[in-house]
Parts: sequence; structure tokens; C-alpha cells
Amino acid sequence: MSAAAGPGGRLARGWLAAALWLLFAPLAGADIAPETRWADPTRVRLDVEFPGDGYHASWNLYRCDCGDLLVHSELNVPGEVEKGETLLVGRRAVLSRGFGDHQAELGASLDAPALMMQLALRLLERAEPSGPGRVTGVAEVDVEDTINPIYLETRSATGGFQAPWSLDGEIAPVGMKQRRFDLHFHFTAGAGSAAQAASMRLRGQADFADSDFPLPDSTPLADWQLTWREEGDAAAGAAERAATLGELRKLIGGD
Repeated sequence: MSAAAGPGGRLARGWLAAALWLLFAPLAGADIAPETRWADPTRVRLDVEFPGDGYHASWNLYRCDCGDLLVHSELNVPGEVEKGETLLVGRRAVLSRGFGDHQAELGASLDAPALMMQLALRLLERAEPSGPGRVTGVAEVDVEDTINPIYLETRSATGGFQAPWSLDGEIAPVGMKQRRFDLHFHFTAGAGSAAQAASMRLRGQADFADSDFPLPDSTPLADWQLTWREEGDAAAGAAERAATLGELRKLIGGD
């Protein structure tokens, strides 16, 4: 009896069959579900190169199952860089830190990252209306719209781009549940005799996998600045006693 036909041979063939099954078996539920929309990521990294004076911004946005929203910001103008974090808690309280002398104007507001994240997701929707699950290889983007404007809005700010506008670039998978994008957005800035062609580049990656939120309940609040979206919020007085993020979440959720 040869070695291949004996017990050792059967064992080797069994391991080989198992390895091949693992390599070629479908990964059930591993890819992005077909119903997933571009607005559904748990995390988005966005780099924006604005037209004009060399202004560049990078944002990392994280969504919590609890409803909180965390944004890491890096804002660049020639000769100056500001970095910081902004956390929206219960859609009512805003925690911020790290923006230096610009804390009041940059840290307490989510308008800039929210508007630009909206723009990126709207453009991705136009680039691939069927959603991120449809992108299984490098997809070239070529969109032109001469009719429909793009409207952007947060609780305290609005913006938008009038038609005509166009979009080119590419979208591609990164792993099973991530999609990277590199988009060039062309639009008209100004109106009337002051109108001129402009463009911006939006690059980044949207992650649709479940992931832990970077800030647990145990996060201390000592080095964060707390502001409220509504003046006279009912939880403001009690929140002064909160020492951790979990305590603040509980106060806001239970008032």
C-alpha cells in the first residue's frame, strides 16, 4: 500500500480538500448587502482639495450605534494647520478639543465637515446609483448634469451648487466592505459676470463594516469643551456634573 493510499494519505487529501473549500467557498454575508446605500457607512475618510488659495481639509467621520457622531479634522491653509476633534452627543451636546486658538469657531460646529460629507455622498450616489455593493472592480466615473442642482443642508447651514456641473474619477473596492473613491467635481462658482469655472477633488474611503466606536463610555470629559446646540438645553445644568462620556450620554438620554 502506498503512502498516498494509507491513513496518512487520506489525512493529507482531507486537509487539501478542506483548504480548497475555504479558498473557494462563498463568504456568506461578507460583502456589502445590495440594499446598502452610500449614506450608510460606519466610517468615512474624506480629503478635499478646494479651488483657489491652496486650502485642503481632511476629515474622518465615525458613526456610533448610539447615535453619536465623531469627526477628526485637519484643516490646512498655506502656512497654517489646525487639528481637532468634534463629538456630537445625542444630537444636542457638542464636545470639542484640540483646535487651539480657533476652538470657538472650528470646534463647536459640525457644519463644514457635515456639508462636505453630504457632497461626497451625493456625488457617489450620482456616480453609482445602485449603491456601494454594485462596485466590484474599478469603476470609471463620468457624470454630467445640466439641469439638477445639488442642495446641501445641516441644522444651521445650507449650501449647494447650481447646474451645470460634472464629475469624473473612479470608485473601487478595498477589501470586502470598503470602497475608495477619487472624484473630480467641476462646477461654476459665483453668478452673472462674476461666474467662473472651478473644481475640487474629493478622495477617501467609505467603510460599511461594523466597527467599534473610538470613544467608549469611560472616556473622561476633563479635556473636552462642552457646548449645546440649543441655548438653555434642559440637560445643561446637570451635565456639569458628568465626568465621563457615558454619564453625559445617560443625562441627555434620560432628562
